[in-house]
Amino acid sequence: MASFGNLETEIPFLVDLMDEHEVVHGMAERAIEAIGEATGGGAAERDAALEVLRDLDAYLLEDMVIHIAKEEDVLFPALQGFAADLDKVVVEMVEQHDEVRAKCAAIEVAMRALDAAHEEVEAAKGGFSEALERVDGVLSDEDLARLLDAVKRLDWILQGHFGDEEDDLFVPAIALLSDETWASLHERARKLVDS
Repeated sequence: MASFGNLETEIPFLVDLMDEHEVVHGMAERAIEAIGEATGGGAAERDAALEVLRDLDAYLLEDMVIHIAKEEDVLFPALQGFAADLDKVVVEMVEQHDEVRAKCAAIEVAMRALDAAHEEVEAAKGGFSEALERVDGVLSDEDLARLLDAVKRLDWILQGHFGDEEDDLFVPAIALLSDETWASLHERARKLVDS
């Protein structure tokens, strides 16, 4: 397991969060690669890129929301009040979450526009192969460049955020919270996933 900070831990709650950091970073890297292959490519490359982008979009809309809730609704409240400098880090992490949410929203808007165009093409042409030919025209290199920029910016923000979180928040949290508290936080986080 790679880490964005310097932290190595076996605390299940933190391991889960750090694993999720890796998952979304990996998805962003795959999206960047797929967009690169689709730029100037044919219908198959563009279709593959759309699939990867839709997977990333779905992750951001569901799993990333749960990830942020695990932090903001479970971990952050448990850390508040221990020290003023830690409270400041919590506030900074929430601000960074707001920036991540804004980037996710921008990607969602772009994906909805592409999906709407794709659906219109499919309806108008009535066949998968014809739709792919038109998607090639709808999903232009300009569209791909815009999506590439959005994904790169999101990934850059996430990498910095994850490093800050792992070093500046998780490390002191390990020293401050008891094993019982970690177990309780882990259980609360699992309930978020199950709901």
